[in-house]
Amino acid sequence: MRQDEGSRSVNLTPIDWIWRIRGKLPIAPAQSPAEAFAKLDGLFQEAGTSYRIDHDTLRFTKRDQLPQDKMSVFDGGTLRITDGTLRYDMMSRALLACFLAPLLFFAIGKVGVALDGWRNPPELAAAKEAAEKKRSRIKAEDVPMSPVDEFLGAPKPEKEKKDGEKMGKKNRKPSMTTAYVFMGIFFALWVLGRILENVMIHSRLRKLLAGEDSASRQEDDRPASDHSPGRLTMAYPST
Repeated sequence: MRQDEGSRSVNLTPIDWIWRIRGKLPIAPAQSPAEAFAKLDGLFQEAGTSYRIDHDTLRFTKRDQLPQDKMSVFDGGTLRITDGTLRYDMMSRALLACFLAPLLFFAIGKVGVALDGWRNPPELAAAKEAAEKKRSRIKAEDVPMSPVDEFLGAPKPEKEKKDGEKMGKKNRKPSMTTAYVFMGIFFALWVLGRILENVMIHSRLRKLLAGEDSASRQEDDRPASDHSPGRLTMAYPST
């Protein structure tokens, strides 16, 4: 017996809040879905954006978004108007990447530590440490120079540097510190993006539906002469 295609699909609803932003806001009772979508039309006129309106639902997709696009962080979504309420559901690959990046850095850090442990087992590391201590007992300035070096004017051996400087980058062992730093950075970016984008898109949709954003845009588009105070001009009779 053939299974239904829907039953075989994986249900990601419990975790898709990681990369999806959902919300709702009321609209004017007398406003039809077509009128509401007309007010939001400016958001979907950006380059790389395609959308389709089907009665009370608007579906959009974005590709190769430009930085000046106010919805550039989103890659697609739906806006549905039912019972006087606009419900939006938008997907962002950028949020998903910021959430998965800490896992990637954690895996890279663990692999680096594991490889170092495989290349330098405890027995070999202990032997290297003992040899290093033995060499450190012999100071370069205590070794006499050969007569040939003295005749040629070779410089005397300098004093050895401190242990911390002597080890250098070559002897540093891989650790998880760098991985933890990058994990914290990208997780903070995901948290900030998840909160800020939710607040910003909700505010932008609300202003457009209320006509506030279009009114302010019309005010900004007025010529400079309309904003400047009137000037008194005087005409002098020609002589």
